[in-house]
Amino acid sequence: MDRYDMEDVVVAPPAECSSPLKEWRLKLQAGTLTRNDFIEFFKRESPKFFDYQNMMKTDTNALTLKCMFKEALAKEEIIDVVVEFIMGDNPVSALEKLRLEGNTATVCGKVFKNGEPTYSCRECGVDPTCVLCVNCFKRSAHRFHKYKMSTSGGGGCCDCGDDEAWKKDHYCQLHLANRKNPLESKIITEAVLERAVICFGAILSFCVNYLEIEPNASLQCLDGDGAQFCTVLYNDESHTFDQVIQTLTKIAKCGHKDAMEIVAAIDREGRAVVKCDTFKECNDLKTAIENQMIPSNNLLLNQRNSQSLRTSVLHTRAVACQQFALQLLGWFQEFLVCHYLFRKTFAGLVQRKQEAFCIRHILEYDVKLWKTARTCWHRLLISGMLMEYDNKMVLAQEFSRRYATIVEDFISDDHDHAFSIVSLSVQLFTVPSIAHHLIAQEGIFDKLLHTFYHVAIEKFIQNRTLHFSKNTASLTFFKRANYILYDLRYLLSLKPEVLNNDLRNGFLEGCRALMRVLNVMQGMESITRQTGQHMDYEPEWECAFNLHIKLATTISQVIEWAASDVKLLRKLYKMTVRALVGNSFIVGGEKAEAKSVAGHVANCLMYDVSSKPVSIHLPLSRFYSGIYLHLGAHDMTYDSLQTETEGLNIKLTPREIIEPVLCTHAMIAQVAAGMWRRNGYSLLHQLYFYRNVRCRVEMLDRDIVCLQIGASLMESNEFLIHVLNKFNLINWAQANYETVLAEATEDEEFMRQLSMIDEFLELLIVIIGERWMPGVSLVTEEDRLRKEIIQLLCTKSYSHSELSRALPDGNSGNSDNIFEDVINTVASFKKPVGVDGKGVYELKEHLFEEFNVYFYHYTKEDKSKAEELQRERRKAKKQLVCCPPPMLPQLTPAFTSMANILQCNVFLSICTLIMDRALDAHSRSFTESHLQKILHLLGFAIQEELSEHYPFLSFYERSQKYGILDKLDELARCPRLEAHRDFVLWTIKRYKQLQVKQAPSTSAAGPSGLQQSAGDEQPLSSEEQARQEKEARARLAAERRAKIMAQMKNAQKSFMKSNAEMFAATGDKESGQDQDRDRDLEGAITGVMEWEDIPTDEEEQGAVALKQSVSCLGPDRRSYQVSDTAFKCILCFENCAITRSGPPLVSFAFVQTSRVIYTTPNQHQGRSALHMSCCGHVMHYSCWQEYYSNEAVKELRRPQRNRVAVGLTDNAEFHCPYCRTLSNTVLPVSEPLPAFSPVVPASEGCLPLDSFVEIMRTLAGELAGANAFTWQLPSVANILRKSDVVGDMALFERSVQLIQDPPQLSDNYADVLASFRKALRNAMQSQLPNHKAPAPPSTNFDSLEVEATGLEVVAQLWDTCSYTLQALEIYLFEIQKPLKAELPMRHQSCATNLVRACALSSTVASACDSHRPVPRVQAEWAARLLDTVFNQKGSSVLEWDCFRTLVQLQFGVLNLMAAEKASQAIIPSGSMFDFYILQTMFLANLTKAVICFDVEKAQVKRADETPHLELSQLAYVEMLPSKIQENMVAFYRRYNIPARVLQRRKQQQLDDERQHREGEEPQPQNQNQEQTVVIPCEQHTLALLLEYVQRQMSSFLRCSSLFYRCLTDVDYPDTFPTDQPDRFELMCQYLGLESQLGAYFDMETVYATMMHSFASHPDISREVAHRCQPESGSGLEVVPCLRPLPRLKPLFDDYSDLINSVSDIFCPNNEREEMKTPTMCLICGAILCGQSYCCQPELGMMTVGACTHHAHDCGAEVGIFLRIRDCQVVYLGRGKGCYVQPPYLDEYGETDQGLRRGNPLRLCQSAYSKIFLQWLSHGLHEEIARLNDNTNVPVTQWHHM
Repeated sequence: MDRYDMEDVVVAPPAECSSPLKEWRLKLQAGTLTRNDFIEFFKRESPKFFDYQNMMKTDTNALTLKCMFKEALAKEEIIDVVVEFIMGDNPVSALEKLRLEGNTATVCGKVFKNGEPTYSCRECGVDPTCVLCVNCFKRSAHRFHKYKMSTSGGGGCCDCGDDEAWKKDHYCQLHLANRKNPLESKIITEAVLERAVICFGAILSFCVNYLEIEPNASLQCLDGDGAQFCTVLYNDESHTFDQVIQTLTKIAKCGHKDAMEIVAAIDREGRAVVKCDTFKECNDLKTAIENQMIPSNNLLLNQRNSQSLRTSVLHTRAVACQQFALQLLGWFQEFLVCHYLFRKTFAGLVQRKQEAFCIRHILEYDVKLWKTARTCWHRLLISGMLMEYDNKMVLAQEFSRRYATIVEDFISDDHDHAFSIVSLSVQLFTVPSIAHHLIAQEGIFDKLLHTFYHVAIEKFIQNRTLHFSKNTASLTFFKRANYILYDLRYLLSLKPEVLNNDLRNGFLEGCRALMRVLNVMQGMESITRQTGQHMDYEPEWECAFNLHIKLATTISQVIEWAASDVKLLRKLYKMTVRALVGNSFIVGGEKAEAKSVAGHVANCLMYDVSSKPVSIHLPLSRFYSGIYLHLGAHDMTYDSLQTETEGLNIKLTPREIIEPVLCTHAMIAQVAAGMWRRNGYSLLHQLYFYRNVRCRVEMLDRDIVCLQIGASLMESNEFLIHVLNKFNLINWAQANYETVLAEATEDEEFMRQLSMIDEFLELLIVIIGERWMPGVSLVTEEDRLRKEIIQLLCTKSYSHSELSRALPDGNSGNSDNIFEDVINTVASFKKPVGVDGKGVYELKEHLFEEFNVYFYHYTKEDKSKAEELQRERRKAKKQLVCCPPPMLPQLTPAFTSMANILQCNVFLSICTLIMDRALDAHSRSFTESHLQKILHLLGFAIQEELSEHYPFLSFYERSQKYGILDKLDELARCPRLEAHRDFVLWTIKRYKQLQVKQAPSTSAAGPSGLQQSAGDEQPLSSEEQARQEKEARARLAAERRAKIMAQMKNAQKSFMKSNAEMFAATGDKESGQDQDRDRDLEGAITGVMEWEDIPTDEEEQGAVALKQSVSCLGPDRRSYQVSDTAFKCILCFENCAITRSGPPLVSFAFVQTSRVIYTTPNQHQGRSALHMSCCGHVMHYSCWQEYYSNEAVKELRRPQRNRVAVGLTDNAEFHCPYCRTLSNTVLPVSEPLPAFSPVVPASEGCLPLDSFVEIMRTLAGELAGANAFTWQLPSVANILRKSDVVGDMALFERSVQLIQDPPQLSDNYADVLASFRKALRNAMQSQLPNHKAPAPPSTNFDSLEVEATGLEVVAQLWDTCSYTLQALEIYLFEIQKPLKAELPMRHQSCATNLVRACALSSTVASACDSHRPVPRVQAEWAARLLDTVFNQKGSSVLEWDCFRTLVQLQFGVLNLMAAEKASQAIIPSGSMFDFYILQTMFLANLTKAVICFDVEKAQVKRADETPHLELSQLAYVEMLPSKIQENMVAFYRRYNIPARVLQRRKQQQLDDERQHREGEEPQPQNQNQEQTVVIPCEQHTLALLLEYVQRQMSSFLRCSSLFYRCLTDVDYPDTFPTDQPDRFELMCQYLGLESQLGAYFDMETVYATMMHSFASHPDISREVAHRCQPESGSGLEVVPCLRPLPRLKPLFDDYSDLINSVSDIFCPNNEREEMKTPTMCLICGAILCGQSYCCQPELGMMTVGACTHHAHDCGAEVGIFLRIRDCQVVYLGRGKGCYVQPPYLDEYGETDQGLRRGNPLRLCQSAYSKIFLQWLSHGLHEEIARLNDNTNVPVTQWHHM
């Protein structure tokens, strides 16, 4: 373009420029392009993409508002134009080239969404906040290290490539490649950057301006009238969903569903438009919403809860611009990731102080934005500023300077921390170099604490000490202020190797601020002992502990920093001393008094703990202890530093150091002695936390160190007197105490005194013994941890998680690794046993020696448990039964003088006093525990001297003066103290070892002394004594036994004398027997059977063949044996038997809708059935009715929240009172069915099978053709005549076993059956809404179900029976139980009673109402069924479920033939007709198997599974007559579908070839016609076919065997296997069927005729045609003979793969938002958006959660769901649910619900199969009820799941 043109354009731009892009380019060339050009373009264009519609709902008159911003169009029309302007003409290819250049960044910086998986490396991470995203983790070396997995709360970013986040392996492969790329780029030229600067500036200006429009600002653009305004409602964290929904429905007149959608949007995005209308309308709505006071929903009257909802009225243009600004920021963030130069440009722009979008402004204005806007800015800052170190530093400096303002805004705001700009601190303060720079240059340490002091603490200070108010409202801001302490923790998390002056000074400034905080915390929440009356109200104590817990880590970090630098340590020590001296809590101006014990005097401070304030909180004293421990490492001592501080007039004496801590311990002792009972629970809670693992590191542990400091700095006698004085025991320690006491009375005060002595002695043991602390003894941190673990494992075996919870958290990130190393040295890990077991650590045997029963972290419970275990262990090892003290580590030089306590006069005099009082039977001031503790202390003293660590220790010499050994000897002989004898003996033994060591030179005295002691006869240990007593008892018992036997023998002889003649007859035998008695006994042991009776294998088989096989059906059937039917009613405990006329009996049962066995893929879509289970406990029907009404009343009395909502159609649930099994109905218990029918002698004949078939065909026609008006059942005689059946009526009656006078069952029996049927109908009702769409017919009468609901009910009971038996068979098959194996009572009684109830149901219905004819509906139903089976009308055999049809035929047809006369009945019990029904269905199934057999698949399967095995049926096929073989081949070729399909295809091929040839050369005609394809079928194929058939029939035969076992009551024969799979031949034999399959292909028999009739159904030919041409319509739904086993969905082996698989799945109702709680249905594998307001479909009239809705369809009201991000498995039932153990376990065999520990999890197959079996056995409802029965289960609204 030449000069002239350009000027022309600039001077006179056309009215509308052809495109903004051209305009900008021209202006750019002219140098007149500014940001405003872009901003105006954005303002002009963005409203075009904002669209809203107001729709009125006709049914509710509610207004529905649909607002949307068309992001895709906006990107195309606005953003793409800007990109083209920046990048040049072909932006897509330019960006692609940029990507290939690869300089995205060396730091990943991926911003995590909420719930996204993150990984941290336990070996390489600098601290736990260093995390990787999935992509980096998979490509990094850390995946082979010990890693930790968790889910992000949103807002953090990936640290891959950050050198300061990792100790090694800083980069993944992806980012390692990026390091090599140059920083400059060929594509991003100067010109591109120049354009970028203008565009970036415009984007930032536009976003800042528009996102910060306040409501009033938008009113400036009131130029347009009409519906140009929007009322916008904003999110807050104080109103609940329901409150806002209520407001919207009430005031904004929204429909409930719309209100829920709006609320979900507000929660998700932070705001939503609720109305678009004129300004007046919108403003009125805003006022109405703000004026509505929402009642507070909780008792905590939070200031915010009384606030109104935040709303504003904005112009629609403004809303459109805001929506576009959000989209623009999102795009901008992704664009910045493209290249380093873009980020550099961006960082340069936001650093310009004068701009409206400078960093400072973005940071400070954050609080005024809503959720989405905040998130967009945060992500932009992360992508633009955190990828490069320099930019990160700039951001950190700005952040630090504005910190106070930002935090104060955050505290007054109410959005969650993750949505506040404050959350950026974790990205900045955890970078060590930045943190150290900020401490040194920006004074951030000081600033944080100063801010915290100012915002959180200042207002609670009274008299220079903290006192938190009772008002809980203050807690909200207090909790938010605690985030400052988290930031502090990040800041100090990594101490520098060396400190420069700036860093040291900055750190000391912070420490001064810390001292100020600790100073006001010293003595906070002090308490005074309450006397007289109980405390009026519990004082506030939680705030103080929360503050301590948050600060404790920081205190430990500060001490760690100080320990590494001498100058810092010295200054900090002096600072602490100054603060302690300045603090007057307890030590301020107390008077001192001289106290003397054992001739030693000490000046004690007289602060009375029982009447003056004491506090648990002494952080200053504890901080001093922490600092003091590190002095020794730098060769500083108390004295050398004391001289330095004395120059400053600051003097801190040891007495003042220990006084506050000693007061606290005296108070703890008094609480244990029961002196503070009136102070209520708050004090007990405080003491619990004082010792608790979360607080004790900076509380109890430091206090003990403080007392140890005092013990090492003070003279030992003096120290003990101070402690005695504080415990009020000076008088007790005097020798004359007993005489004074004798005059006083024994009162409560005296008992307390005894307890105080115990507490004093225990404290002394702790001060001397608990020295596993670096700085006190020569031990390391690992030794300390080791000791802690040993002591824990002495109480019990711990699982890994329990152990890590019981240990305090380390400050360093790699504490995990130290823990792992230490635990492996002291304990061995025992792998978990069973599914529910956990792996546990057990202490190595030799380490039990290190057990200390007075370990200071033990609770009383732990102590007694550990002591008991230790005693048992020593007893088992035949050692002295006691808990001796362990060897102690050597003290450091600074603490060496502490050992002197063990030999000082006060200590020894206390020991002798207690021993004397122990020996004095009249002493009142003694208890046995005093003695045990003194022995423990003496043990310490002896062991310390034996260790030879301390030259000054001469306990042996001094103890001799006090005669300790003699006293010990006396104690060992004292019978009153027998319980402690072993401990005394142990002490004596150690003492003597010391004696030998101390006095080897005085050899003359030695032997005589030893001899003397030997002569004195050493007292026995309790073990030896017990052994002697046991021996004596055994000796006495043996003597007594011998005496009794002699008496019995005499009595026997005298009896024989008096009855001599009786014995004379058997005398000879007797004498023989006498001799043989021993031999007989021997025989009884070896076995009852004589050897020659045991048959060999061959004999056995012969015997089996000879034995008549047991059949339950058919001509050779075994007759029924009468069995005992006596029960005991579990409710009234009376004996009851099943009688026909007596009161009916019932059993608890549970009926549920089920789809378990229909869960196999591509089958039975949407079909469900009823399943019955029962526990088998029997009771009277009347007893049950009474029990049920009582339960109903009880249920009504339950609190409303625990009550389960039951619909009108639901069956009420209750529990069996005997076994707590869930039930919702009762199952009638009746006597065996054969008992009702007449016995038919085997000799008399019956009608044959072909007659039966004819009768059935005729019956079908008669039932269907009955006249509609004069409808009645056809007579039997008529049917027999029409069927041309040869034979008389008697033959028929014998064949059906007709009962002439039906049994008169009790009247109530009909009621029982009626209630049972009603329960079934109710259960099915819940599934009916889903049957609106006709389900594809899957069995012979499914099509009827849809047509007529009347017919549906007919077979409901029978279908329940068949489904229950099929489910039982599948379950037994899965757990590999054959039929003969013993069935649990619940399965056995359920099957039996259900089959009997089915059989009796029709008879009873007609028997109790003789006038009513059999319902016409059943006849119609039976007609259709018979037509389908016998007349080939209806569905083909391929679509039948043969077992289900068998049960229907069995119960639904024959009884119609007896119903014409009320005096007759047919009850199925194994008659010949029953047998024929079985044969019919067996043949149908056989036909189906042959039709479906696919020879190719069978060969492939065989080759895969058992290639070397001989074909079992081949020999049988070869033996068959050739005629039968030919028949089989002919049947196979004629009917087998795969063979027919293959034949047609080959024929087609042949025909095509022939036509092709004919085209070339004509052939003679006769040759053409002869060529037809014949499918090969050799003997091998037939053998494969028979094997296949046997396999396919197995399920049908097992179900039939179960069914007829219940129907005929003939037990399985002994030939049935009990531990191997059931065999085809044996089952056929039992059912009376021919097991040789060849017999069915004999054309002479009726079998072949029936099979041909089944196979020649026209539908089957259609199926063949369909398979040849699959595109021609849909095929049949074939029900396979052998159902594929139902399975749960296979899961990923590694849990992280599972999490990653759902990390990108979006909520189905909102494309921009990923699922918050993705939940997987384990039955079908669907991923659902669980428990969220956005996805709540309607079920019936109720809105429910996505999972509940899905469970209703997928699992027929029950579902198994895996909440993927929480690693929780949920069972959902009807309105109820429960959490169960997930199948993912870590290497220690533990689950990790909620990913709290983060160990890598793997799928445990046995745990998953436990869930599977629970589902397969229909036990989910039961499990839910069992887990909800627990009263502690929190109330959950399961239907929202």
